[in-house]
Amino acid sequence: MSNAFIKREKKFSTETLVRVGLLTALSLVLKIVLEVYVPLAGIPSLRINFTSVPIMISGIICGPFAGLATGALSDLLGFAIKPAGPYFPGFTLSSALTGFIPGVIYKYLRKDMNFNVLNTIFISLISLGFAGILFTRDILSFGDGKLLYNGEELGLAYPMLFIVLIAVYIYVPIKTSTKLNGIKMDKIIFTVSVTQLICSMILNTYFLSVLYGKGMLAFMPGRVLSNYIMIPMYSMFISVLVKSMAAYNKRSTKKIKTEVGHVIQK
Repeated sequence: MSNAFIKREKKFSTETLVRVGLLTALSLVLKIVLEVYVPLAGIPSLRINFTSVPIMISGIICGPFAGLATGALSDLLGFAIKPAGPYFPGFTLSSALTGFIPGVIYKYLRKDMNFNVLNTIFISLISLGFAGILFTRDILSFGDGKLLYNGEELGLAYPMLFIVLIAVYIYVPIKTSTKLNGIKMDKIIFTVSVTQLICSMILNTYFLSVLYGKGMLAFMPGRVLSNYIMIPMYSMFISVLVKSMAAYNKRSTKKIKTEVGHVIQK
């Protein structure tokens, strides 16, 4: 991916402002059209949508502060257009950080870092944390040498499926990182994983516990499990969209240069 496409500007240019506006608009459309709420602990506390994808892309290609602006605007305008409960400023902060963190990662972390190793460590820790939460809440337990789920015996297929899912999670970025025409899938997955850990699994879960007066552990299992599904999906969509935007930017630049050349020749 061309370094010229990923902006490192100290201030917003007209081009950056246009991109922020377009990506904010796309985030709003995705919120309105493709948003589902799943109840946890008796309240609709798990939001499944793809609004974070344009916000993260804004941070990646325009820089951290452009990403921050995109996230904040998306949340504020989204609440004004389609409110889903009382306004809480913590969610605006979380949405802003969803754009800011990818921008920081792409601006400051070296390109030659082995993100596959970081992904492996990250996924392993999250998996252990998820299992720990289930045991802490007595959802999973051991009895008579058997693994129990809510007091009932859990078939061996389920923990094996969980292990396979973790292995696939680790293997996919390693396999695909060199096959996306300059876009490093391992870095994208690392970026999305860190962003979702901070903003979705930690901050939003805490804000929900404050807003509804329930403990964080009441929301955590469902939110962690949903991120196991959403992080790979976010990563794939981001890689495809960034690749498409970079190709379009390259074609547009080439076309402008050609048109200018024709004008000069005339």
